[in-house]
Amino acid sequence: MKIIGLTGKASAGKNVVASSFARQGCAVIDVDQLGHVVLEQNQTLLGETFGPEILKEGKVDRKALGALVFSDPEKLKALEAITHPAMVRECKHLIEKAEEQGTEALLINAALLYRMQLYRLCDHVVFVKAPLFSRLLRSKKRDTYTLKKFLARERAQKDIREDIFPSSLPVFILHNDTDTALIHRQVAEYCARIEIGVSSS
Repeated sequence: MKIIGLTGKASAGKNVVASSFARQGCAVIDVDQLGHVVLEQNQTLLGETFGPEILKEGKVDRKALGALVFSDPEKLKALEAITHPAMVRECKHLIEKAEEQGTEALLINAALLYRMQLYRLCDHVVFVKAPLFSRLLRSKKRDTYTLKKFLARERAQKDIREDIFPSSLPVFILHNDTDTALIHRQVAEYCARIEIGVSSS
């Protein structure tokens, strides 16, 4: 089974790219979704650590938590210490299940692919790049982010770079300039190149 790590900065379009890989027959692990589950499993500890203001109607308010931790590096580290180990364990478990099922190719969709050390599980990395202004507009539309919040997240993502991975790990740069057809074409050509999916069969 070939494992591809998908990463890129906030609002670069990773989910659109992941959907395109799924169209090529790749199984997809959405690490962000794993994180949502882990947050709910640890809501009591999170409330004790970050205060009751990050809880809303008995659940973790992800926007409130995000605003808090992305403005304070120490709080971000504290959150990651609570959530990342469980997310990595679940990711490894899902990879094992995919292997048992004879899956040909699997995509790990993770903004923090490097920070969480998930790249160590990968045979290839796809790094999604998009212009800063495009990402800002998407974040304002999707997450109603202000410029201040967007820049705070940017500062927290300094280690999300295409040149940070070991030279032994192939990294493919996929450009997302808002043209979905171009994304699908890049993904299809890439899958054919590494001999996976619909295009290679």
